[in-house]
Amino acid sequence: MIELETGSARAAIDSERGFACARFSVADWPVLGGGMHVEFPWVGARPARSARLRTGSVQFEVGGGPADTLAAHGWILEPRADVPRARLRTDPATSAYPFELELLAEWRLDAESLRLELELVNRSKRHAPFGIGVRADLAPLGGRVQVLAPAEQYAVVGGKEIDLRRPMPVEQHIHVSLTRRHFANLQTQLAVLGQNSNREVWLNTSADFREAELSIGPDGSGTLASATCIPDAFARHADGVTTGLRVLAPGEAWRGHALLVAGVHCEPDRHERE
Repeated sequence: MIELETGSARAAIDSERGFACARFSVADWPVLGGGMHVEFPWVGARPARSARLRTGSVQFEVGGGPADTLAAHGWILEPRADVPRARLRTDPATSAYPFELELLAEWRLDAESLRLELELVNRSKRHAPFGIGVRADLAPLGGRVQVLAPAEQYAVVGGKEIDLRRPMPVEQHIHVSLTRRHFANLQTQLAVLGQNSNREVWLNTSADFREAELSIGPDGSGTLASATCIPDAFARHADGVTTGLRVLAPGEAWRGHALLVAGVHCEPDRHERE
């Protein structure tokens, strides 16, 4: 376990279990309940189904894989005193994902936020489709909470439109999936805000993260997630669904980041007055 500390913020990176952040706290507030981790080369909480795909004139099969994705194991730590950094390389001989891609991840901690930098390079000799996701499992915030997704459009939950452009109280567990077109700045942003406290948690991601998921209970516990594609993207792409799968040419690189911000300085009613 790699321990980080900046001011009152502390984080622990588990170098043996998916290079995930196992703990993140600010002062006496434990922000994470189940950690924060990377999903790659598919995303979502369910196993990937097998599929036959085509890139250009080449057809190939993706054999499906576990719900915790290939990013749950196999990271090689790069020793650096101040910044935890590790690499993951996929094996082109496996049926689950027959490509050789190298993913570099780097964690950075400051006084109120945890930043994950990602870089992906295609080491294969053919074009390779992929997806990357980041999932943060939050601890209870303390008291009742509101959720917020600064978007231009209404979200639809259970056939009903709900407005997440302003803070919405969570009376019962809420699960919402959004896509980048919902957001005013075309970047996914999700937040959980304490109604009677000065605590708030935000997940902000770079522009290529086009899908967002918010699954939060009345106490603020639950999941904030963002990804470059939808869950089960390989199989759904084969079915003709627009999924957001990215494709890297041989030698091409992709870069992105995710930022989890835990603020304890805002007035509880700030958003209501704006």
